[in-house]
Amino acid sequence: PDLRSFKSRGGKLIQFHGWADYVVPPRDSINYYESVVRVMGGDRSTIDFYRLFMVPGFEHCGGGPGPTTFLGSFQFPPTLDAAERNAVRGDAEHNMILALVRWVEDGIPPDRIIATKYVDNKPMKGVDRTWLLCPYPDAGHWSGKGNPNDSTNYACRPPSPVRKP
Repeated sequence: PDLRSFKSRGGKLIQFHGWADYVVPPRDSINYYESVVRVMGGDRSTIDFYRLFMVPGFEHCGGGPGPTTFLGSFQFPPTLDAAERNAVRGDAEHNMILALVRWVEDGIPPDRIIATKYVDNKPMKGVDRTWLLCPYPDAGHWSGKGNPNDSTNYACRPPSPVRKP
């Protein structure tokens, strides 16, 4: 968790983990992130170079009922034709790899990523729904208005406190 050397060299890190990961417990990534925060001196000094995005319904390295596309065409098999690959390449708001490039090259950190679930996981069949991915500990919260399957109806905010009985 001591990433001072990495940070001092200008390193930027985007990590993601699926809440439905059945191989590596999602809490492991959260625990690691929180240990980095402790070692690095708090949230403010950590978000300058490291962001963790927790992905609802995403399994280990792919699949699941949640959003499966947030890394562009990298997440699809090489059998996709050129039109399909271009359709899912996306931009820095829809593709974590491009978000990392923008952060490193332009100094713009990713405050959100729009993740997509395609019908039958096939881009050419159209979009089933989109999700708003937020840097941990924030999460996407539905506004209560509009289509709950459309990320534009969500905002990043801290989780609600757990109420004790």
